Amino acid sequence: MATQDWTDQPLTVLGLSRSGAAVARYVAQRGGRVFLSETVPAAPHNETLRHELTALGVTVEMGGHSKQCFTHANQVVVSPGIPPSSEAIEQLRMSGKTVISEVEFAYRQVPQIPIVGITGTNGKSTTTTLVSWILTQAGKQAPACGNIGIPITDVINGQTPDYLVAELSSFQLEFSPTLTAKVAIFTNFKPDHLDWHGSLEAYQEAKLRLFTGTQSPEWSVVLADDPVSQRIASRTNGKILWFSRDQHLVAQYANKAYLDESQTVVIHLEGQAPVRLFPVDSLQLIGDHNFENVLASASAALLLGVTPSVIAQACQAFEGLEHRLERVDALGAKQVVFYNDSKATNTDAAISALRAFKNRKVILIAGGYDKMTPLDDFVTAAQANAKSVILIGAAKERFAQAFEASGYHAVEFAQDLPAAIAQGYHLSDGEPVLFAPACSSFDMFKNFEERGRAFKAGVQALKAQVENSVRS
Repeated sequence: MATQDWTDQPLTVLGLSRSGAAVARYVAQRGGRVFLSETVPAAPHNETLRHELTALGVTVEMGGHSKQCFTHANQVVVSPGIPPSSEAIEQLRMSGKTVISEVEFAYRQVPQIPIVGITGTNGKSTTTTLVSWILTQAGKQAPACGNIGIPITDVINGQTPDYLVAELSSFQLEFSPTLTAKVAIFTNFKPDHLDWHGSLEAYQEAKLRLFTGTQSPEWSVVLADDPVSQRIASRTNGKILWFSRDQHLVAQYANKAYLDESQTVVIHLEGQAPVRLFPVDSLQLIGDHNFENVLASASAALLLGVTPSVIAQACQAFEGLEHRLERVDALGAKQVVFYNDSKATNTDAAISALRAFKNRKVILIAGGYDKMTPLDDFVTAAQANAKSVILIGAAKERFAQAFEASGYHAVEFAQDLPAAIAQGYHLSDGEPVLFAPACSSFDMFKNFEERGRAFKAGVQALKAQVENSVRS
């Protein structure tokens, strides 16, 4: 299956991440000599993975990068957590080593498998999962992989799917100089990850890599509402399909997807009759941002040959992602509904979550590890959509100051997430309680998934208390 013979070939991997371990496993199983180096010291939480790789013959170094990192191999696969400005990356590049991402590594092993690549700031995971779901409903093997949590290298290690539906982060694309998708989707662009890339321009350039120059896909599916899409259009060598909830924004384009006057999804390809799919009120997803994700996903599927009836049935059956505007439960006599949007790790994602409830007010729980992004738009959205705001985590003081400066005073602090859940329930007069942190999770949790599970567990614990109090 692989295009490269790894027998007795050296490879260096930086980072004992999911992706780093996937590459080490893949190469070691094919007879390669892998040296994996991780700055984190050996500890109980990484013991199982270390032992697995060592048993395969991988040399695992913990607690720092030794000289062997720079001498073992000419090709180095770098984990997405390591920024290009790191000393190790700079030294490797200065010494002439080839530094690539795990997704680039996987692409080089199986370039014959078509990739549907999804990137952007927000909406990537929902769009990736939905495209995978539609293609699967069409009878294709099309696993969702990449930044969504399953390394592409693990997917191709033992199977040959029809498509790889890959969520691609800017971290991964930064080190992917040849990866080329068949269809590439651009969801949107917002300021994020500036600490990793060093500048907004560098972050944007990493995203644009998927669409431009020699890496241009056959089709780029891009959001007409976002000005970055015009940069893609000016630099891609492939065809473009523009999508927008506003049909007037795409009227001038030959290939487009939009919502018509009846809020029905329409896809119109050049030289063909418009395809009317379904009204968005038949979807299980809520929120205008999700309607954009559906437009992009349905368009990609149609471009790949899926029939309109399969696309419609699949989209209408799709229930969305865990930790993304996920309905958890309704509590008490007032039936207070709790929503888990732990994946809202930046302010723009939290704004989309707030706006998903239209004119209905919510009780907002926010806060966590502060990315230090501007808060003006987030505060404005909360003023319009939140009856009260409960703040937790390392960001709570700066967030509170921003609310205070704006004249919004319905703000409370909570000691931790369970306390915030209880406060939200007691503040609600029937309004939903929305957990949309607008922050990373690293101050209190390992990742947003662990944080989301903690939120759901906290809601269930509170539900048990409420029900017990009613019975007693």
